[in-house]
Amino acid sequence: MARFFKYILIIACGLAAASCYKDLGEYDYHEINEISIVPGTYSYSVGVPAEILISPEITQSLTQGTENLTYQWQRPVTGTEWKTVGDGPQYLLQISETDDQVIRLIFSVTDNNLGTTAYAEINVSPIIAFEQCWFLLQDIDGRAVLGNVDGEGEQRTVNGDIFAVQNNGQSMVGAPLFLGVQPYLRTDPPTLGNMNTENIFGVFTSERQYILEGATVREHPDLTYSRIVYGRDLTGDNMPQDNGTGPSFMKGQRNGFAIADGGTLWYALPDELALMYPLRLDPSVDASPYNYTAADACLSYASGYNLVMYDSMNGRFLSYNNTADYGMGYNTRVEIVDGGGSEDNRYLEFYQNNSAYLTAIGSNGQTNSFDPDNLPTGLVMDNMGMSTAGQSTSNVLAVGHVGSTFHVYELSMDAIIGNNDSYPRCSGSWEVKAEGDLSRYQSKVPVSTSSYFTRMFFYAAGNSVYRVDVSLSSPTVTMIWSSGNPSDMVTGLKFKSDNEELYSSDFDDTKGLTHQLGTIVKREDGSCVLVEFNLTAAGEIEQDSAGEQSINVFGDGTDAEGRPVFSNVVDFVFSYRDATY
Repeated sequence: MARFFKYILIIACGLAAASCYKDLGEYDYHEINEISIVPGTYSYSVGVPAEILISPEITQSLTQGTENLTYQWQRPVTGTEWKTVGDGPQYLLQISETDDQVIRLIFSVTDNNLGTTAYAEINVSPIIAFEQCWFLLQDIDGRAVLGNVDGEGEQRTVNGDIFAVQNNGQSMVGAPLFLGVQPYLRTDPPTLGNMNTENIFGVFTSERQYILEGATVREHPDLTYSRIVYGRDLTGDNMPQDNGTGPSFMKGQRNGFAIADGGTLWYALPDELALMYPLRLDPSVDASPYNYTAADACLSYASGYNLVMYDSMNGRFLSYNNTADYGMGYNTRVEIVDGGGSEDNRYLEFYQNNSAYLTAIGSNGQTNSFDPDNLPTGLVMDNMGMSTAGQSTSNVLAVGHVGSTFHVYELSMDAIIGNNDSYPRCSGSWEVKAEGDLSRYQSKVPVSTSSYFTRMFFYAAGNSVYRVDVSLSSPTVTMIWSSGNPSDMVTGLKFKSDNEELYSSDFDDTKGLTHQLGTIVKREDGSCVLVEFNLTAAGEIEQDSAGEQSINVFGDGTDAEGRPVFSNVVDFVFSYRDATY
């Protein structure tokens, strides 16, 4: 107990001494010279060699001038090793045409008087041009001119003649006809496990067929039109006779690639060769193998190498399903392409390639909603694209018109190609009286569909865009947007994709290609703008939290020379690269 009180006494004395301590304030304080670095924002264009001057803003809290400072720039060599590449306040970064990733730099500034150092990480980000891009084909004084709207979001790059920009001022020849795109052309043989792809698109004029790289808007180094539509320049019993109409459409997707030329549909299996064969009618359909005119087709069904086509000569739908030639005929296709003409006899044989036929839709025991072999006389097929039926099945929605009445046909791809006998092959048909004036369109009416929507399509009439919902007991027509100027005319209407989606880099979300609708609005003076909508699953224009509709307008105003950015747009397509595929 005595020892306990002794400890208490010692602690109490210590506290008393501390309470009597007087702070004399005799310290030697030093203010710190704080160094601040504002890195700035830097980017580069992939594939374009360049020099970029990295020039951060440096400030000091106490010191004027830079005599007290030294600098160091470092760049990673491996994941953990960094290499010193500079020792000045600025750094000239060399970009090679092989650079395609974020370039990381560490910039450090040291105050030699105090020995303090500030650091900043600077990222130089790649810009991949034309990765998500609308291309617009214009008629400027009878000549084809290619413009573009490049990027995502509200701020994008807009150019009225991107072909000239990318090709040293060169102009296209001929009057404009139409555009086509293949976003999923393989770049490696199918024998490899990975499927790397590129996007290519075609610009068709009265004098030339341009096959361009989607990544550069320059002519493709390996693929020309005559190389793709190989048999067009060959003669023989197996070759179709050209009806003189020339090319009329080009479409592509993951599982195939097709071009209509001379009334014949030419098709390539999804390898890197893009070697097209003319599709022949099954002898049971017609003794003449090319007795049809390919007016439109839909290739977007995801299973296998197939399509559904509209034959305007005979007013019927036809289907195509190639289950044999992809692997079996690949080596033959390689030899034909590499042979420089020496293997043309093998192309004409149709032995290991082009063994499948265009066949009748037929029936499967379920009652068809319409006769696919007898469509109305005078039908103009406006669009064939993917849709979703009430049973969440994959369908082609074919929309045509006669006068002011739309004729809508639903074809079940699960039944036609997938042999699912639970559904009829011709699973729905409707006649819909159009609102608005369709007579302003000389032939096709702008119509678009997407698998994002259930039995729904969109069309343009005059200055307005309408939604048609045929999923209800009685089809409904609703105007969803109008330009507000009666003299305007909507001349084009397309979803970015009718069936394919792009995923974000972390796969958390999609980019919404299947419900982003592009619209070309032509004004009375011939100037045009691209209007883009985000749509809900109900077919309404999306609204933000403030109730504002999600609408973007591109190409409004004039260029540096005072001319409209876009004029007399004849056709437009959306070209994209699936970087995560």
